[in-house]
Amino acid sequence: MQIILLGDPAAGKATQAKKLLKKYNLVDFDMGEELRKIQFGRGNAKLKKVLARTYSKGKLTPTWLVRAILKKKIFSIPKNKAILFDGHPKMIGEAKLVSKWLSQIGRPEVQVLYLSIPEKEIIKRMSKRIEYVKGKKIKRTDDNPKAMHLRIKYFRSGINEVIDFFKKKYPFKRISGLGSTAAVHQRIIKAIGKTNTTRG
Repeated sequence: MQIILLGDPAAGKATQAKKLLKKYNLVDFDMGEELRKIQFGRGNAKLKKVLARTYSKGKLTPTWLVRAILKKKIFSIPKNKAILFDGHPKMIGEAKLVSKWLSQIGRPEVQVLYLSIPEKEIIKRMSKRIEYVKGKKIKRTDDNPKAMHLRIKYFRSGINEVIDFFKKKYPFKRISGLGSTAAVHQRIIKAIGKTNTTRG
């Protein structure tokens, strides 16, 4: 069964995704990581400039780039492995394409989970985030106050459509992202277990 792990910004999706990958032996699809490979790798210079402008202004990644990465990744994963979508898709157009492509390649079983935290907690966590790039600590360029508020605005405007769409297609569960990492993980495992029991 494929797992689509969505959630509010800084809700702890990446941390929980790592635990799920280890527990269920899934193939990770982290759009953020794919974009960072472009941004910090030795790839296309034009794409690097596009991402630099996008992040500094707190805007979402261009749709055409997201869709290209989505399709390439989905169709390249071995059929004997299930996929964990780590924090994506975030927009309704991508959600529809993901559902369509999964159906096309014979992956109809999907569980959608959503980690939820209050907006004050989102700002608090985003302000403290640090990433490691090539062994060095860096503060994300899109975690400045103006960009953070814009990202939340853009995010809210699109994610509700995605949630409504997925609720009609697959089992959906909203989970609190507050509390310890272990506590949140147990809530997720419980939600997945209920889905497997219902379908099995």
